[in-house]
Amino acid sequence: MSDRMVPFQTLVGLTFQAPTEAARQILSVNWPREALWLGLALTAVVNTLVLRLADAMSPAQAGLTSAIPAVAYAGAVFGLHAATCALMTWTGRWLGGKARFSDLLALTVWLNALQIGLLVAVILLHGILPLAASLIALLTNFAMLAIFMLFIKEAHQFASIWRAIGTVFMSALIVLFLLTFLVGAQAPEILGLPDHV
Repeated sequence: MSDRMVPFQTLVGLTFQAPTEAARQILSVNWPREALWLGLALTAVVNTLVLRLADAMSPAQAGLTSAIPAVAYAGAVFGLHAATCALMTWTGRWLGGKARFSDLLALTVWLNALQIGLLVAVILLHGILPLAASLIALLTNFAMLAIFMLFIKEAHQFASIWRAIGTVFMSALIVLFLLTFLVGAQAPEILGLPDHV
């Protein structure tokens, strides 16, 4: 472990051109646990603010963020990412991986920050070229998913990308189950129905 990393611009380029090397650079740094939690909180807050701005610019296409208080939405994003990191640590180790929770947290914070930057760029472009912005958003989503899988593979030191896919898939299923359970339990309250309905 070290305390230094490549410059920001270089890391952005590596993330898209050589994702495995970018992951190694991030994982090589001895990140303080407090810094990682603060980074996750900041990305959750900034992501919420950016989405609120996007909704304000296009009220007709307002999404879920407009229906939920900003603090609650940011808290949910923070909790979801933290839980996902924990699950990917556990499921990855079950498949023979070696990543620590802090490793996945560091990679998640970086990818979240990068995703926010891409989202801002797409929002700005949408005001000029809506169709091009939609296409770029679709392509970047696919690219970020592929990068995410390679990051998981490197963090767990898997020999095959399929184990990384399995890690993400199992974690997603568990998250989906938990969310379904929680939403189901709160459904009467959300809909204004009696508890026994």
